[in-house]
Amino acid sequence: MFRTILPGHIMTGVKNRHERLMRQWQAYRTDEAGSLLVLGLFCFVIMLLLSGFALDAMRAEERRTVLMNTSDRASLAAADLRQALAPKDVVKDYFRKAGLKAPNDADIVVQQGNFNEWRSVSVTSQEAVPTWFMRMVGFNSLPANAASTAEERVGQVEISLVLDVSGSMNSNNRLVNLKPAAKDFIDTMFDTVEAGKLSMSIVTYSTQVSLGPDLLGYFGNTAEQNLSSCLEFNNSDFTTPAMQPKSTAYGSAPAGGDRLYQLNGVFDPFYTTNNIENSGLWNCPPNVSAAQNPSNNRTLMAYSGSRTALKAKIDTLAAGGNTSIDLGMKWGAGLLDPSMAPVVQSLIARGKAPSSFGERPYAYNNKDALKVIVLMTDGENTTAYGLNSAYDQGASRLYRNTTNNSLSGVQRYSLYDSAHSGTSKYYSFYTGTWRTTPWGTNASDYTADNTDTVAQMTWQEVWKTMSLGYFADNIIKPLYGSSESNRWRASSSNAYEVNITPASTMDTRTLNMCSAAKSNNVKIFTIGFEASTAGQNLLRSCATTPAHFYSVAGLNIKTAFSAIASSISKLRLTH
Repeated sequence: MFRTILPGHIMTGVKNRHERLMRQWQAYRTDEAGSLLVLGLFCFVIMLLLSGFALDAMRAEERRTVLMNTSDRASLAAADLRQALAPKDVVKDYFRKAGLKAPNDADIVVQQGNFNEWRSVSVTSQEAVPTWFMRMVGFNSLPANAASTAEERVGQVEISLVLDVSGSMNSNNRLVNLKPAAKDFIDTMFDTVEAGKLSMSIVTYSTQVSLGPDLLGYFGNTAEQNLSSCLEFNNSDFTTPAMQPKSTAYGSAPAGGDRLYQLNGVFDPFYTTNNIENSGLWNCPPNVSAAQNPSNNRTLMAYSGSRTALKAKIDTLAAGGNTSIDLGMKWGAGLLDPSMAPVVQSLIARGKAPSSFGERPYAYNNKDALKVIVLMTDGENTTAYGLNSAYDQGASRLYRNTTNNSLSGVQRYSLYDSAHSGTSKYYSFYTGTWRTTPWGTNASDYTADNTDTVAQMTWQEVWKTMSLGYFADNIIKPLYGSSESNRWRASSSNAYEVNITPASTMDTRTLNMCSAAKSNNVKIFTIGFEASTAGQNLLRSCATTPAHFYSVAGLNIKTAFSAIASSISKLRLTH
């Protein structure tokens, strides 16, 4: 069967399809779903590019960090004053070994002192890091630049060189070997520190530490005698480096509130000697010239800025006496303590110290100041002595004939004893008898010459003239026997005239002083120069760290001083 399609039907179908297409087009035109897809695709591309840019930046920063770290290490190594190679060669070698291109000579700037006392090395380096993503927008590379400056420059330096000059330093050429080693140390320090920035004190110690009459003038002290200048300390003094100089001007009497230090007496606790005034055997070296008494060379030298003067001091050192490390440490630390600033100011005003020392001793928290103690001993603490107050001044029991030159030794003396029977209170060593007066005071004592003078001696005069041992053996023992004479010896635990500080107490004092100094950031180096085991253990505990302790023998003392000199520096990265 065939269906007949009329023209009107065709037109109606076409019209309907047209209307449907128009409705779909209108729907498409008003549909927004397609725009979100396009925006999403656009944002994705942007995020991909930004991530790529960040990756390029991270790669450039990573390369800059490598350059910076290498530059830092290279400049530090090149600035080291102990570096024997040319600084520029050192820098280039560091870069090559890191797989980097070495900087050009123009990018390495080296500055240093005329005596190699300081060195500054500046390094700049740059690379162009190829980009992966930024090249899409015209950036083909990113810069990676680094700049570093390292400087080894010892700033303000204060050094106390604390040297053992006890009698044992005369053994085995120890003092002979010490002198060139100490002088080399002085030279090294002055060669590696800028002019005017180094002050050095030499503290020489044996049984005591002698200040010398000039430095003693800054301290209030008891006035039993003016022949020597050693101050005594109590246990609490060893818990702080601080000193207590008088508040008044140099040469003036101390003020009422100023401390009066006990002045150590003039006496010989070691030997049996008469007429010791110029023998050099006193417990504290006397205030006389070195020509009169070699032990005077043990007087400390404070706040010197002259290598010539310091080396001359080392040359004149003479050894004798016991070992008091605690006193050496007390003065070594004390001269670095800010409490001594008024003393330094006065020394400058009197022309005794350089004007460049005006701020010394620096405050402990001054980051530009380095305070150092170098402590050397060849032994260990032994025994220290002081005169008891009843025997350090005032009238003694001894009378001396001062004019009859025919008398020798003990014959000049008469001894008074208030407890002797009857009226015969004076024993004459010339006649060997007890008398009512000292021998030489009566005309009947002479056959022709009756003009002799007899004087009662002070205890200061007694101990200036004879040792404690001589007094015990030649004055006391003939009259009272051994038991009594032994109580006049320095070795007696219950001696009349001396008090004894045992080695155990001195060890405690030493370690307390070391701890007090270290708590104030003072760097302590110690040298055991052929020292005993006990001495080495003490020095090891005293040092800043065990690595700051050196045990040496013979000529190796020079090696220890050289190593210490190399360590006294401040290496800092300035930016």
